[in-house]
Amino acid sequence: MSSLLDTLLTRREAFKVGASAVSAYWFLPLLKPTNVYAQSKVNPRGSARFVIFVMLEGGQSHVDSWDLKEGTWTPQNFDVREIEPGVKWPMSLFPQLARHRERYSLIRSMEAWDSVHFRAQYYVQSAHMMNPALQKELPPMGSVVAYENAARRQPTDTLPGYVAVNVTQSQAGLLGSGFLPATYTPFHMDTTAGIGALAMDDSGRKKLMRRWELLKSFDERLRSDSSLASKAFRDYHNHYEGAVSMMSDTRASQVFQIDPADHDRYGKTLVGDGCILARNLVEADAGTHFVLVNHRDWDHHNRIYNDGNHYKMCREIDIALSSLLEDLASRKRKDGRTLLDETIVVSFGEFGRTPGDLSPANGRDHYQYALTGLFAGGGIKGGRVIGKTDEIGAKVIEPGWNSQRSVYMEDVATTIYSALGIDWSKTIEGTPSGRAFHYIEPFAAKQMIKSQEILPLFV
Repeated sequence: MSSLLDTLLTRREAFKVGASAVSAYWFLPLLKPTNVYAQSKVNPRGSARFVIFVMLEGGQSHVDSWDLKEGTWTPQNFDVREIEPGVKWPMSLFPQLARHRERYSLIRSMEAWDSVHFRAQYYVQSAHMMNPALQKELPPMGSVVAYENAARRQPTDTLPGYVAVNVTQSQAGLLGSGFLPATYTPFHMDTTAGIGALAMDDSGRKKLMRRWELLKSFDERLRSDSSLASKAFRDYHNHYEGAVSMMSDTRASQVFQIDPADHDRYGKTLVGDGCILARNLVEADAGTHFVLVNHRDWDHHNRIYNDGNHYKMCREIDIALSSLLEDLASRKRKDGRTLLDETIVVSFGEFGRTPGDLSPANGRDHYQYALTGLFAGGGIKGGRVIGKTDEIGAKVIEPGWNSQRSVYMEDVATTIYSALGIDWSKTIEGTPSGRAFHYIEPFAAKQMIKSQEILPLFV
């Protein structure tokens, strides 16, 4: 029955198993392995300290990008070439990433659980299904990482544990810290609104601290009130404390500034600026361990091959990701490790796009049964392609990893937690709903899965 551990059970099947067990022991062999798996010990890898997640909001067309499928629909100016055996590549769209091929791997056997933006984006951020009853309670992955790293923070760690950049138009929005304390809420930066206020000079910092001390003298009693009724105020206080700590740190003026030369080199785009800030946060090593960078406008239902649509988005992410990987790989710590050695870089959208011929609107619609993710750094081997889809990219035909099924968001989250040295099998009791919070939910959106890291990324 060991193979059952990689078998997907639907919720209906799981309830059927439970009901049958009450009246008979016929299902007992089926239940035992499931119980064993839920209680098994895990060994986190601990190969990384930081995560940069570049979200391709709207859903990248995998068949026109990192899992290219040639057909009558393929524009000639894609300049398709086989850059390595079995890997066709649209050179005109991703020339920079082609040159950095040895630094990242691709997983072409990914699937999403949903094809609706709101729910799928929620799933990517939280690695949990969107349950209306628990929607506000469940924390995102970045908040869990910040929570786990809280005990390791040094007195000099003044920056937030979780930072998000340009998540302004996402349908799911930026998820808060859920039931976790507000300390672990993502600190959001909108580069279109300017970030100069975070980079204060000495005079500005002195003025800020003087006003902060004056404010505290007025409402100190509320700040120290431990009653449940004052939780909201304490949450605000946590936000204030974090903001003041960050803004009073002289390093903030370097971290939260975008050098004009970097702005040009990263493509003069929002996603480029987000990648610059992510690089700065990792290099500063001042408390931030998870950075979510949003790259919006991949939702091309109409005229996908117009220059302002797919071509534009590919150019932007090609330059931004390549520059990020190059900088992380070239900058070193005192011990000789590069920033890329200790940083997991992940990039994909909430789902793929419909394969084959274009729609009547000359676009591609939402598609959950295949997408491709890019993975680099933190012990991940470069130059690999994991998994395979069919000739038009409609379904996964070779999973290519240690589970004989497609890769889902739970698997990505498990891999990230493992790389960061986090026990992904943990649960937290005492939530507002009374329902235990699983870091990785064994019951996914539609099926039951075994949580394990994506091993071929590392070995």
